[in-house]
Amino acid sequence: MEILTLISGSLLLLVFYRFTSTLKLLRNQVTFPETIPIVGVQKQFLSIARASLRQLTNGITTLLDGYSQYAQHGRPFIVYDPSAQQELLLPGEHIKWFSDQPDSKLSSYGVRQERHAVRYLHMGIELSTTMHFLERIIGERLTRHLDSVNHDMHDELRLCIDAVFGTNDQEWKEVNVYDSLQDIVMPTMSRVFLGLPLCRDPRVSTALRRYILALGFGTIIVGELPRMLKAIVARLVKVPLRYYRNKTLGVLKPVVERQLAQGAANGANDQVEGSNFIRQCAKLSEKNTVGGIGNMAKPEVIAEWIMSLAFAGSSSTVIQATHLLLDIANSPKELQVSQQLRQEAEETLRTDEDWAKGISFKKQVLSDSVIRECLRFHPILIKGLTKEVVPSSGLNLPDGTNMPKGGWVGIPVLGIHRDERFYADPYVYQPFRYVKERSTDEKQKAAAWEDELEASKPTTTYLGYGYGRHACPGRWFATLMLKMISAYIAINYDIEATAPPPSMKVIGDAALPPMSATIKVRRRRRKEAAKV
Repeated sequence: MEILTLISGSLLLLVFYRFTSTLKLLRNQVTFPETIPIVGVQKQFLSIARASLRQLTNGITTLLDGYSQYAQHGRPFIVYDPSAQQELLLPGEHIKWFSDQPDSKLSSYGVRQERHAVRYLHMGIELSTTMHFLERIIGERLTRHLDSVNHDMHDELRLCIDAVFGTNDQEWKEVNVYDSLQDIVMPTMSRVFLGLPLCRDPRVSTALRRYILALGFGTIIVGELPRMLKAIVARLVKVPLRYYRNKTLGVLKPVVERQLAQGAANGANDQVEGSNFIRQCAKLSEKNTVGGIGNMAKPEVIAEWIMSLAFAGSSSTVIQATHLLLDIANSPKELQVSQQLRQEAEETLRTDEDWAKGISFKKQVLSDSVIRECLRFHPILIKGLTKEVVPSSGLNLPDGTNMPKGGWVGIPVLGIHRDERFYADPYVYQPFRYVKERSTDEKQKAAAWEDELEASKPTTTYLGYGYGRHACPGRWFATLMLKMISAYIAINYDIEATAPPPSMKVIGDAALPPMSATIKVRRRRRKEAAKV
């Protein structure tokens, strides 16, 4: 209820702004050359303001219209975002060039400050240092050593799924998918980042979850407002955000301090291999702190980094997992998606030791295809990879068009994902779209899948995790968690749809998860299931 009130209030403020005091601001916005077509602006009073307002909830229509008219034919086009700022969207032919540009020419820093509301909502930590840390800790701790977290993830996931879905094999249970996956994903993330017993401390889990929810909705709402309103609305959003931030820090900071003290007592003999994520973070900060190698970050900074990592990881994974489970439950019965995923999971995950090995999940070709198709069909952002032009002289597109300094440039993700040049029947969900003909030879059938069509490998036509050197650094970890969730559910539960999932809804760029959708679940009646 608090969130709905905040959204409604923000919309009213936005409407008031549009129709009373925007004309001067709109004239001062960075604009692109007039030769580039603008989509979504109609011939009417306050046309730009009203086009911007429509983008708040109707961005899909504008984006797909512009894509079919221009980007599909190799031409860029412009849309106004809800903050009344022009954004240039590039055709697929320019994506490789776009991603190859150095940060000195195209930078995401200013976009994060405004579109992601970092300038208005984040407290206590600096953006560049935090982003540097997140990329390094994800790369060095998670991506390179995924096998080291498999056991803990599996252990926590099965406990959480059994608790949420129940173990009654006689009756069906209806569950809210989004809420259920929050109860599954967030504790599992906490198990990886915080370990036992802290991850199961209700003080930590409650405060961290509410902090993540407040920051997530605040980012969407404040990020889409005009600049002159951001600071006003941010003050309201920061009231609950500051409260839950301080509660979470109050629990995490002493834990970090104890871990740092233990590491200092061990001296040069301190070993942080294994699952002690907090000490890994401290060691990494000592080696890689921006602005001074060898300076270990303060405990409160490390605690906030972990909170930022939990926010970035859990919020997106909950959304992806919600779509994934709904897609599986609503798949046409003739495709036998649940049955095929179950067979694959049972073949690759026969023992607890198999769950602890990354190679087991690399063999899951069907699961990987279902996840990739889910991210194609339901991208978290309908347009993304947005960056700001840095040089004072602007930057020329490959066709010679000059983009002015301060201009925002992005990619029409949803348009590319629904382009029939790249995908047959792009508006149809095809869970096994990427599965090649599988050999009947058992050795080849059981081999790990190394392919450009893996769910965790972005391409210029598959942008579910971004693209290029700034693609999501946690995509391997997220894909692994999605595979674990779908595998455990497939082996241990029957699931059925209760109704077709609602159509995609957006606020600005953000595609919202179907938060009210439900499915029916029932524990499978097989003795082996209890052993997995």
